[in-house]
Amino acid sequence: MSTRWFFSSARVGAAASADGQALHTGVRFFRDIDGRREEPDELKGPTLSLVGPGDVLGFDRSMVLREEPPPGTPDAAENVLASVELAHADLPWLLSPGKVPTDGGPTPQPWIALIVLAEDEAAPPRPAHPLPILTAPVAALPPLAERWAWAHVEARLPDDVTDVDSARRLVEQGTRNHSAGVVGRLLCPRRLAPDRGWIAAVVPATAAGRDAGLNAAAGAAATVDAWPVPGRDTVDLPVYHWWTFRTGRAGTFEELARRLRFRPAAESGLGTRTIDVGLPWPAEEPAGPATAVMDGALRAPGPTPLETWSDPAAQDRFRALIRERVDAPARLRAEPVPDGEPAEDQDVVAVAPPLYGTHHTGEQTVPTEPETWLSTLNVEVRRRVAAALGCRYVQLEQEFLMARAWEQVGEIRQANRLLAAGELAAVAAERAQRKHLDPLDAAGLVTVMAPVSGRVPVSATQQDTEPTTLATLLAAAPDLPAAVAGTSFARLTRANGALARRAERITAEVGGEPPQAGSFLTGKLKAMNMIGEDERKGVLHGELRAGMPPVRLQVLRLTDRIPADIWAQRTEDDDRPLRPIMAHPKFTVPIAEELLARWPEWALPGIGAMPGDSVTLLETNPQFIAALLVGLNHEFNRELLWREFPTDQRGTPFARFWPGDDADVEEIALWPLDAPLGSQLRTGGAGDLAMLVRGDLLRRFPGTALHAVRGVDGELPQAFDGVPATSLALDESTVLYLFADLDEERARTEDWFFVFREPMRGTQFGFDTGSQPAVMETWADLTWQGIGVEPTRCAQLGPKPGTPTRLTRPDPPVWARDAADMARIAFQQPFQLAFRAATLLGG
Repeated sequence: MSTRWFFSSARVGAAASADGQALHTGVRFFRDIDGRREEPDELKGPTLSLVGPGDVLGFDRSMVLREEPPPGTPDAAENVLASVELAHADLPWLLSPGKVPTDGGPTPQPWIALIVLAEDEAAPPRPAHPLPILTAPVAALPPLAERWAWAHVEARLPDDVTDVDSARRLVEQGTRNHSAGVVGRLLCPRRLAPDRGWIAAVVPATAAGRDAGLNAAAGAAATVDAWPVPGRDTVDLPVYHWWTFRTGRAGTFEELARRLRFRPAAESGLGTRTIDVGLPWPAEEPAGPATAVMDGALRAPGPTPLETWSDPAAQDRFRALIRERVDAPARLRAEPVPDGEPAEDQDVVAVAPPLYGTHHTGEQTVPTEPETWLSTLNVEVRRRVAAALGCRYVQLEQEFLMARAWEQVGEIRQANRLLAAGELAAVAAERAQRKHLDPLDAAGLVTVMAPVSGRVPVSATQQDTEPTTLATLLAAAPDLPAAVAGTSFARLTRANGALARRAERITAEVGGEPPQAGSFLTGKLKAMNMIGEDERKGVLHGELRAGMPPVRLQVLRLTDRIPADIWAQRTEDDDRPLRPIMAHPKFTVPIAEELLARWPEWALPGIGAMPGDSVTLLETNPQFIAALLVGLNHEFNRELLWREFPTDQRGTPFARFWPGDDADVEEIALWPLDAPLGSQLRTGGAGDLAMLVRGDLLRRFPGTALHAVRGVDGELPQAFDGVPATSLALDESTVLYLFADLDEERARTEDWFFVFREPMRGTQFGFDTGSQPAVMETWADLTWQGIGVEPTRCAQLGPKPGTPTRLTRPDPPVWARDAADMARIAFQQPFQLAFRAATLLGG
């Protein structure tokens, strides 16, 4: 860790001993006699003349480390001072023309200065030789006599450095070595105005440097200021470095953050809305006026209330009717039809309200248990509304969603084509084997399988179950030539062949029965006890037939061509091991964004009437979220079926509701039927806290971060990183901040805080806007109103503002004492605004 130190100047080498451009030299000789040192007077040498501001034409661009506000910034804060950091910490005083007296002692005057002009006050620097030239109105330039106060050195030193002398030595060493931890900085004391473009430029502060950069005749002294110029309202200044930026709309972060006020959700009317449920069925006469309270994806913190209607009788009647009508298709399929056949075997058409979750669970009717998620989802009107919102989203975006789904299924479609071809090939091969192989006896099978005999496993005998191959078995047979079991021998001895006809003629001439081609092989197989009298029922015949299963061969073939994890769940004994792959698409879009964009009043009832500059603590509603996700996946699975997408209707393509890396639900088909609605969310049924903020702060500073910080002894710790919230922008002035895994109970027991932190680009200096407080506790309370800025809109060192009541010990900064104190006073700490969770939750 390091500590920030400010110093008024840094000078090393000959410049540290120079008086302006004059370097006085001298020599002193020391003589030691008998342990005594004699110190004679210094002998004066010649005075050397150093290079001055009039001898240079600027500095290299690599000297500039950082500009503030950064170049091109479109919305810089109006209260900051423009600044430029320099890699060589001693650069602003390297060619100092002399020193000026200050309350902190003689201070070298910088030879360069930073100026800022509005875009309507001056044109950008125009090209010239040797440097670009900027024509500036003198009335808009800072007083050069006070430029010493707006240049300083910043050093980042180790925390164990606590004394000034040690710090100075480290800064001098870092300056000599051009350390990255020691930088010089120029500030422009001019106050910026909101919503304007600006030109910032580093220019010479002396007349000699000005004339050199303008290629004018030399003659001006180095101690003369570059402006004002007698008789002129403007001055031409050579530019060493420049950039442009723009300030944003009025209002600083601190000013706008202090406007935020906490308002409970009930006070702002957030979280619930009343809907008319007196006519749930349009075709029926209304039984009477009735209303119900509808919640949304966000609600006020606290337990989930039961659904209540203004007319309990109407509520009971609705629940009975919705059960009856949702269950109607299942009842029709179960009732017998006039011809006595089951309805499920006939074309029975039934139109009814959807039974949400039926495809995921396989349930055809609403469970009678009231606490199950399937029952709550389909009986409570507020949950059916949430599910219907998910259905409506699919209906509106079906073309877009299906296009994205088909993009994901490209490899699956190719795999299914291969599986379909393999399944067809297996069926065709099985039919061919039945036709051609089943009629063969064992000898015929052995002959047909000769080409693959080395890969066909068989048992040696009926008694011996040690596995071997057909080729090994035949080779071990006594008096059985290998060629006898080959296809060539079978072709040679085939019926009606040349050899067979010749044998018939010889047999006819001598008398007797003609020999059978396979009798020799059959006899040998019987002798080996491989087949019995019934050659189609022996052990060998069955093994040979089972050694060529088409399905297994196709599974082995496609396993190599389709590298997927589906084969771990499939075997050749399955009914259809080569069935198509059923995989649903996956969408990572947070549905909450779509819901808040399309139907914000359903996502958070009352959000349209939320007042400005308000902070409201909310809680996510697990039941609403679960209901919407079930309805969303229910409808999209129906769409997939309609579009002939290769999947069943049990998938969960949409598993994410809130922004983030993790899914909010697992596969809906895995939810236990007896679980309550919302219990299967990632939060386990508890709602996470969320903070809704609406105000000009977010419009002006869209990158505002909100952190959850655990308190220590009831207070916000001095240093913290915090847990950043996930932000969801509703519009340019309204943002929802979500805190994952932080529920109401934990926020209370662990004493958490919610902290707004100002987005910072780097080290900034400036003063607050608004009225100067009557009592200034610290220098952080100093405003531009408390500093004299007229007529040039530049901060004046006098008159001095009041002294704060709470000074930083042991060395409090003093106004205009030196440049280091001015840097400490103007340094802008990142502003933070904290809300205590226990206070917001009440208690």
